[in-house]
Amino acid sequence: MDSKLSEIAGIHSGDGYLRYTGKRKEFDLSGNYEEKDYYDFYLKKLFEDFFKINVNLKYFPKRKTYGFVIREKKVIKKLKDLGFPSGKKASIVRCPKSILRSDNIEVISSYVRGYFDTDGCLYFEKKKKDSYYYPRITISSVSKGLIEDVIFLLNKLEFKPLLGVKIPKGSTNEKIKYILYLNGAKNLELWIKKIGFSNPSKYTKYLVWKKLGHCPILNYKQRIYILNKNCSFIEKGL
Repeated sequence: MDSKLSEIAGIHSGDGYLRYTGKRKEFDLSGNYEEKDYYDFYLKKLFEDFFKINVNLKYFPKRKTYGFVIREKKVIKKLKDLGFPSGKKASIVRCPKSILRSDNIEVISSYVRGYFDTDGCLYFEKKKKDSYYYPRITISSVSKGLIEDVIFLLNKLEFKPLLGVKIPKGSTNEKIKYILYLNGAKNLELWIKKIGFSNPSKYTKYLVWKKLGHCPILNYKQRIYILNKNCSFIEKGL
């Protein structure tokens, strides 16, 4: 298992869609337009270098996302061989067994990073008693098996994640969500050391927190502005 392929597997576990049954065979990956830099400067190169193909990025107006579609047979076969299902995968997706069995720290961290960069959340919660902003890393999925797999991998990296369950209230079509938590500054700094971020939209939240001691609810461009200036967003009145 190559670390690049492991990260690609994590990325697909989060935001990918694979179809290999029927006439139309393709791999589709897209996310929020705010993550355009992640696609332009990281994902494009990652997929092109590993698979030796050309990746054409585009905006999908109907779903308001940014990404790409690949119909190369070798890409589809590689993901299929890793055990990923064709079609809707949200409730059944699992981490590939070859990654779960691996003791290679780079392979393990690459998968977790790829999955978090596409489907995870980093936020900072203000403590009531003081001005400290408490960091929280979370990943949620309707696939209980996937969250259990990621917890297993994080344990290998010496993390101690917590597991929560969000049960829908009343009669709703919403499914039960399983939520992984890593709380506190020690876990965040350990994450930076052992896993890191490839998605700048996620990473800039950490950098702003390090600079200001908190991270306001801002968009990616605003966070970049703060990091490039010796003042806060509010001080500029933007």
